[in-house]
Amino acid sequence: MQAKDIDAHLRRVGTWVDWEHSCDRFYAGDPAAEVTGIAVCWLSALGALQQAHQAGCNLFVMHEPLFASEADPEQHIGPDDPWVRKRRWLDQTGMVVYRCHDVWDDFPEVGIHGAWAKWLGFEGPPVASQKWYEVHDVTGRTVGELARQIAARTAELGQDCVHFIGDLDRPASRIALGTGAITNYRVMHGMGADVLVLTDDGTRMWETAQWARDSGATLLIVNHATAEEPGMRTLADYLAKQFSLPVKQIPVGCLYRTIK
Repeated sequence: MQAKDIDAHLRRVGTWVDWEHSCDRFYAGDPAAEVTGIAVCWLSALGALQQAHQAGCNLFVMHEPLFASEADPEQHIGPDDPWVRKRRWLDQTGMVVYRCHDVWDDFPEVGIHGAWAKWLGFEGPPVASQKWYEVHDVTGRTVGELARQIAARTAELGQDCVHFIGDLDRPASRIALGTGAITNYRVMHGMGADVLVLTDDGTRMWETAQWARDSGATLLIVNHATAEEPGMRTLADYLAKQFSLPVKQIPVGCLYRTIK
């Protein structure tokens, strides 16, 4: 099977994607290469790429960009810049790199936000949903109970703290779960939620905290990578079921640790 066959499959099932403007495409390597194994990882750091190569995988499926900004050797950043070294390593190894972002963000049930909800323990269908968000009924529980549940589950992904704004003793009714670099608190609150799970990349604390205090809403803030790690596991499972190829999921989890 060639790498481009996997792209064709994702284009066929991802009917919700605007493929003319999507970021889901090949970023390195030959799309016609025969695939020996697939590595799935949220972040395409050089160490993760090397780990995939050592495991015999020549197709690396990432969720976030290959470079946070384009590294151009013609600009005065020098040959030892880490992104220049990454591009040089890709050229030397022939690793095929494909981004699966727009397809998996909105893939039904097992995509990014569905996988996040299930990981946190919200198994039933959401009472409301839209792009990037799900709302679940939590009537009869307190904010503190929800916060402790989420902190316990994120700890398993390497996040040893969850930021919190609000009253732990307050009764909760609906919780909105957000992922990605855009967690719009006004949209989530407008979906009928009084507890909002945001990401650190998806909100500005000085603005969000003021709004939360003025509105009375409760905020729980987790790392962007933490919120999307469960979706990388389900993506690896999905590819393994669709294609008769070895699939290796390379974990990222929380991008930082805290010192107490």
